[in-house]
Amino acid sequence: MAMFVTIPYSQGFYMSDSDLSLILTLALFAVIPFSVLMGGWASNNKYTLIGGMRAAAQTCAYEVPMLLSVVSVVILSGSMSFNDIVAYQQANVWLVVPLIIGFLVFMISMIAEIERVPFDLPEAEAELVEGWGTEYGGMRFGLIMMSEYARAFVGCSVITLIFLGGWDGPFLNYLSEGLWFLIKVLLVFGIFVWVRAALPRVRTDQILNICWKRLLPLAAINLFIAVFFKSMGWF
Repeated sequence: MAMFVTIPYSQGFYMSDSDLSLILTLALFAVIPFSVLMGGWASNNKYTLIGGMRAAAQTCAYEVPMLLSVVSVVILSGSMSFNDIVAYQQANVWLVVPLIIGFLVFMISMIAEIERVPFDLPEAEAELVEGWGTEYGGMRFGLIMMSEYARAFVGCSVITLIFLGGWDGPFLNYLSEGLWFLIKVLLVFGIFVWVRAALPRVRTDQILNICWKRLLPLAAINLFIAVFFKSMGWF
């Protein structure tokens, strides 16, 4: 829930305006592997322990290409503040245009970070005994699922802020900034749901191969593109 403190919902509607709000949000995401691993270990069940270990391996791995794609955003915008990044996009262009590769890498990595299909093998709620939350029921299970969807909302908000212009949009005289922000967040979340319904679950080795052999080289290429654009003064 601490992640919601760092998210600005419009130009003047936020809980905390920090110069390092982007890094703080990603740092809070980095705590997730440890909490999931402890949740699987605390169940005293070998299946949940294995699920927790898979979850830690997956989330730690996908943070690498995700952070590299964020570096390209920081290079072009020159700031780690969500408000400054949105202001840069309002003055220039939405960063999804020059950094389309980084946008795709970040979105795929975020789906893996919040453990949604096709990267939901650590939880695997469709299986009988598979994920790290198998032994939890009642309100504990409710809190686990609530945290998953809270992380999904924060992840969609971060994508909207750093790639899709935040609350920037046409017809601002008719639609408020907060409404534009909410529309974009829900559209990104709709893509997450569409991917969940369209793609099957992948194996653990395939999950890690996608990260290290596909997304990491693409993130490096995207970083090179950002440095090239910045040196040429195009964006």
